[in-house]
Amino acid sequence: MRPLATRILAGLLLAAATLPGTGRTAEPAAPATTEEVWLQSNLRELYPCYTEICLSTYEQMSDAPGVVLRLQTEVERFSHYRYTVTRDSLPAGAPMQDRSGAIAVRFDPHNSRPQRITAVIQAVSRSGRKTRPFSIELGYYPGEFYAASGHRTRSWLVVHTSDLALCGGSVRDWIVERPSAQDRAYARKRWARLVNPLHTDYERAQAIARDLVQALRPHEGIPSSKMTYASGFEQLARAEGGQDRVWCGNYADIFSAACNALDVPVRKIDMQYVWSSLGRTNFEIGEGHRTTEVFDRTLNRWVWMDLTFGYWGARLDDHEPLNMADLVQALNDERRFERLRLVEYDHESGVERSVPFVESRRGKDLLRFFRQDQRYKYVRATHADAGSADGPKPPLSADPRSRAGR
Repeated sequence: MRPLATRILAGLLLAAATLPGTGRTAEPAAPATTEEVWLQSNLRELYPCYTEICLSTYEQMSDAPGVVLRLQTEVERFSHYRYTVTRDSLPAGAPMQDRSGAIAVRFDPHNSRPQRITAVIQAVSRSGRKTRPFSIELGYYPGEFYAASGHRTRSWLVVHTSDLALCGGSVRDWIVERPSAQDRAYARKRWARLVNPLHTDYERAQAIARDLVQALRPHEGIPSSKMTYASGFEQLARAEGGQDRVWCGNYADIFSAACNALDVPVRKIDMQYVWSSLGRTNFEIGEGHRTTEVFDRTLNRWVWMDLTFGYWGARLDDHEPLNMADLVQALNDERRFERLRLVEYDHESGVERSVPFVESRRGKDLLRFFRQDQRYKYVRATHADAGSADGPKPPLSADPRSRAGR
């Protein structure tokens, strides 16, 4: 006979498998219907930074196990790539040069053991300046290697380590302002004395912002339709001349025009979520607003600024300033919200101060606009439009002192 505990357990299992009150065996539950959901984000595309070398793509070879690394560089007056290749534990090979940006990493197809290759790459300018070394380590695992352990699979090429990131686009693609020679002359005459002593794009943008806020605060209100199609400096002239009013869109247009005319990279971001439109009425669940970001080449990052609300930036604790996407996350995350500090400008006293969000004067206004249930629109120049009113747009130098304020 079976032990008592075994018979009791069997009875419980039988009872659990029958429908209550019927004595009939229950059918097993159907498996849940599932779908795969991948984490995807376009933040890398929206927030490019200056990079000396990046990977535009990988191309797998068809004639042998290996890949071609397609490189891009933002080094000014680029001459060539200098690189070395190290195979497994062997010494590094002799340095090689390439101008095309196509570096082939090829493995031995006759070796059934795992192989590793490390490529170390630098970009070199015509003056001979070299970037820091970038490296990428790739491995090749033949199908025969797995077969020796009884595992059937294809051969695998693997990137093990790399500080060569996939290119997320160029900063200059997101700077769509086209200052004319007249715009540049006006900007130099009005703001050069303010920005020339300063060292970073962010500092220069703040100096321009102070001047504009002081000039435009007395003219706030609903602008006429004439402002809609006017250039940034035309809007500024109309407002300062008492012919018109300004609101968020005008602040952003004027600020962007002023900064970019002095080669301080600034872009505009629109937000609005119109849920529906019936008759002559629109229903929006995310209020319309236009804000700005400056690209600081010293920090190598985008920094949010909003002249409408008088905020020169935002930080978590005392860390680096946030971009707008960072700000939206912080405003809608309780754990980050408590750490959020705003750089607040008081136009009446001319004083700036860093304050906790809960103590800021217009923090509630930010919560109205910078919401999760909101749509944000960035604008990027197409390649056909990548020039300026004076001709093709020059490369965006990594040194903010190279052109600004001249």
